[in-house]
Amino acid sequence: MQPNILMLFPDQWRGDWIAALGDLPLRTPNIDALIARGTSLGRAWTPSPLCAPARSCLATGKRYGEAPVLHNQMDNPFGTDTFYTRLRDVGYQTGNAGKSDLLKGGDSWGATGRHVIDGTDQLAGLGFTHGMDSCGKKAAEKILKSGAVEPYTQMLKARGLEAAFLEDYARRPVSTPDRPPMADWISGRIATPPGAFAYTEPAPLPDEAYNDNFVGRVALDTLQGFDKGQPWFLMVNFPGPHDPMDVTASMLDGWDEVTFPLPRLRETTDPERQQRIRRRYAAMIENIDRWIGRYLAHLEESGQLGNTLVVFASDHGEMLGDRNLWKKQVPFEPSVHVPMVLAGPGVPSRGHLAGLPANLLDLPPTFLALAGAEVPADYAGFDLSGWLGGGSYPRETTCAGLGPWRAICDGRYKLVCGFRDDLFQEAQQFEPFDPESFDDGLLHDLHEDPEETRNLRAALPGVRDRLLAALREEYGPTLPSLRRRLADAATL
Repeated sequence: MQPNILMLFPDQWRGDWIAALGDLPLRTPNIDALIARGTSLGRAWTPSPLCAPARSCLATGKRYGEAPVLHNQMDNPFGTDTFYTRLRDVGYQTGNAGKSDLLKGGDSWGATGRHVIDGTDQLAGLGFTHGMDSCGKKAAEKILKSGAVEPYTQMLKARGLEAAFLEDYARRPVSTPDRPPMADWISGRIATPPGAFAYTEPAPLPDEAYNDNFVGRVALDTLQGFDKGQPWFLMVNFPGPHDPMDVTASMLDGWDEVTFPLPRLRETTDPERQQRIRRRYAAMIENIDRWIGRYLAHLEESGQLGNTLVVFASDHGEMLGDRNLWKKQVPFEPSVHVPMVLAGPGVPSRGHLAGLPANLLDLPPTFLALAGAEVPADYAGFDLSGWLGGGSYPRETTCAGLGPWRAICDGRYKLVCGFRDDLFQEAQQFEPFDPESFDDGLLHDLHEDPEETRNLRAALPGVRDRLLAALREEYGPTLPSLRRRLADAATL
């Protein structure tokens, strides 16, 4: 019997920020329950720690450099072969709710969120039969200013909230205008967080108009609208807990006195500001967990929970002040490590498997195998269905890349090649990888040095050479075409 698949996919959720995984004072009872009755893959990585590349890799089953999208200014071409299309072709209803980040470049959402261009439904072209695509947080500001049409911002306009939203977001700038290199942040020469993090006043919106709640409601409506006589796949793309720290006043209830560990490897001269930032990140997490509880309750009440595979993951992590860095794009664990939890039919109750290497790219072949669909031979991930059924684990290492760097990890040892802290953080995505970077880099023992401070490349030549050979095999064939594609994209 083909299982239903509910994929919960928030944006920028760190792999270690779940209550069940440690001693952080978080409130994630529904995710904790999924881990308790299912399996959590402890060293799961994103294929690329940036929204559009990560989601393109996931959709196509391809590693970074082979998937169509290399940076956040590229879209998936119409007709891209996706696992959503392949699920649809074997009888699934396929739904998307929220920011897919697959078609955001042309501002073509439209009021329905279906990206209809010249009468052609672009969202259907990616394989989605149900639901809609909507924008993320800062994209909403851009769209409101440009006059483009999109579902979430149309709702803000209809409720007379456009001006309040724009006034609030003007205080939450994403970036630094002078584009300093990351080294200035890591060294502490720049100490104040970007405005999207530093400004922590509550958003002036009613709860039902908050972006995550808008997406949450659309997802629940889509879930309730599926034909129960036909299998379905639903991907719920919450915009949070992505920056800015724009929670509503009610979302902050009960968080004022909660104390979190301060950022690591950072001279913390502003501890109360750091606490405010972390409380708001946690409040967004708690709000999304509530929606997960609503979905699970609906599935149980409608008799579908027993035949629904529930997957919780995220496109990438969040530095959250560690190393004095924010957001993502870097190869450090807070950026590349993501949650990856599976629960439901055929998933054993293994709990959290710390250190087990995994990748978001393992989800497409697993979904297709469970659905009885053909798994393309060129998919970069591993089908985990056999392992879930009691077989051997198929993966030895996990990989990630973006712009000039590539990284690989076997669960304990991690090799990074090509990372450049002389670049502005947002510029990482546009730089090509230099093959000579394979000749240098960083090797860390994540068991003994989880903060990645000691380079063991010279001290452990055997480990270095083993991981370097695997990294070359993983990415070497992609490099010539990748350089051409980056050059072509730069001329557009």
